[in-house]
Amino acid sequence: MTSRRESLKALAAFGSLASLPHSAKAQSEADIPPQGIGHRIRHVSYSDQGGRPDAVQVMVNRRHVYVGHMFSGGITILDAADPRQLKPVHYWHPGALTRTHQLQVANDILLAANGANIVALQSYDNQRGYFENNLADSMTKQGKFRSGLSIHDVSKPGELREIAFLEMPGLGVNRSWWPGGRYAYVSAHFDGFTDHILCVVDLNNITKPEIVSRWWLPGMNRAAGEKPALPPGRRAALHHMLTSGDRGYASWRDGGLTVHDISDPRNPKLLSHLNWSPPFPGGTHTALPLPGSNLVARRRTRCRSPRCRPRGSATIAPHPGPSARTTCTRTVRGRCKAKTRSSRPTTMPACGSSTSRTPSRPKRSPIGCRRRPRR
Repeated sequence: MTSRRESLKALAAFGSLASLPHSAKAQSEADIPPQGIGHRIRHVSYSDQGGRPDAVQVMVNRRHVYVGHMFSGGITILDAADPRQLKPVHYWHPGALTRTHQLQVANDILLAANGANIVALQSYDNQRGYFENNLADSMTKQGKFRSGLSIHDVSKPGELREIAFLEMPGLGVNRSWWPGGRYAYVSAHFDGFTDHILCVVDLNNITKPEIVSRWWLPGMNRAAGEKPALPPGRRAALHHMLTSGDRGYASWRDGGLTVHDISDPRNPKLLSHLNWSPPFPGGTHTALPLPGSNLVARRRTRCRSPRCRPRGSATIAPHPGPSARTTCTRTVRGRCKAKTRSSRPTTMPACGSSTSRTPSRPKRSPIGCRRRPRR
């Protein structure tokens, strides 16, 4: 079995550790105990996942762990009946140039993102190439891959049986959000678009899924003649959407955050568009609605561009109303900045819509900003 240290060395070869702070890179292996380092977290076990130590999405169902791989490709299933002795029991792979790094599991059904293996097919010289260029112009190598959403029956522990595949012509799926229910919210690239956009998939008939709606930011539909809305060096692409009730929170990298009314998933309606960049760094990665509050936590992607300083920042904002522009930004340096303003946002027409309504201007809603005590 591959050791943890050997696994980290293998990952470093793929450049996955390139974004770690310099101090972390410089730390010698002798400083890290075999059980790792943690606070209020106890190390229980380790598995090299059948010789495939890289992982992006990890889901659990019926005492089995399903792991989506970024670099190794495919999906590994681990028997976790005894969490101290994880056992690889199955491996599924859709093809050499297809990655299935992201998974969702609910009701004994697994959804797997299928798309181009950007590690093998892209031409980036460094991380900035990935963060500052749209996906459609980055794939310079040719190869055959699956593009779409594969659906698997996982009712029998340790087995993975594909029961449907929804093809999405393009470069494939980046992320999906499906906690169960009829609709899945998918970030996918389609031919003619510059990058990943939102599409809603109806899973009412699980063996015959269908796309019922799509939505994108202006400037992304190149085939329709739309011109880029962002300047060169900024990437508008849906990383993914998270939902809470009848609201959807979509993260568009340098395109910021959009909030949608998804009471009718076949016609998602824009409620608000908020972008922190400028003045703060772009790269909106995840917008997480916080349970029991009226707040959204936003995380950005780490990147190497000078505009991405300072690193490690997070943004807390009230659930954005139609025009709300209130944020609290915290950085790793401990500075806390609060800014409130109210203005009309740039209207974002839904897919296929030629007009959109600019909502009325709400009253200002201040937000407190408090530093956490140092431990």
